[in-house]
Amino acid sequence: MMKRGMNVPIWRSILASIALGIVLPVLSVGCSTTASLPPHIAVGLDGLRNEAVSLRGQVEKTVGALKEMMTKPQADLSPQYQSFTHELGILEAKVEEARQQRAATETVVKDQFMAWDENLKQLQNEESRQRAAERRSATESTYSGIQQKIAELKKVWTPFVTDLKDTRQYLKSDLSKEGLHTIEPTAERVFDQQGNVIKQLDDVIEAMDVAIKRT
Repeated sequence: MMKRGMNVPIWRSILASIALGIVLPVLSVGCSTTASLPPHIAVGLDGLRNEAVSLRGQVEKTVGALKEMMTKPQADLSPQYQSFTHELGILEAKVEEARQQRAATETVVKDQFMAWDENLKQLQNEESRQRAAERRSATESTYSGIQQKIAELKKVWTPFVTDLKDTRQYLKSDLSKEGLHTIEPTAERVFDQQGNVIKQLDDVIEAMDVAIKRT
């Protein structure tokens, strides 16, 4: 899903302007890994950053609903189970939105670098080419750092979500106090993993904040 409030025609306009090389700021700065990102990459990362913040909040809601059911089970578990499955469903939807936003951002980044490379070929002055290449390298380094943070998040995210889904699936057919006891080790892993998942999400958000000059 594209960033909320940004429709498809706007994104097409962004991609078109990149392809034409209209707004490439290749000569604005020298070599610096803290330089401002090109506008289109910054826009894409801002959308991805917002999705990460939304995911963070939903992780807390989902785990909170599970913990309420596991630690304070009611005589009728159905309302608590429905609350948990509802929050987990929202989390899954947000994951898909984040995936689509990341794909859109990667498309923008790819087109930016392709246009950049083509632009470099057209520069006649050696100093201009060198400064433009340094600008490109700094941007690539910044973006690669964010990608690494996302890869580290994925390592802890996958088992975390797997345990959440397994808990939902098992209780679907055994919604009882005994069922809660049976699935308790899986739920406990969720609780144990939550802190690390939140930390990795915060690392991703912080890296994007620095890249788009939010901090």
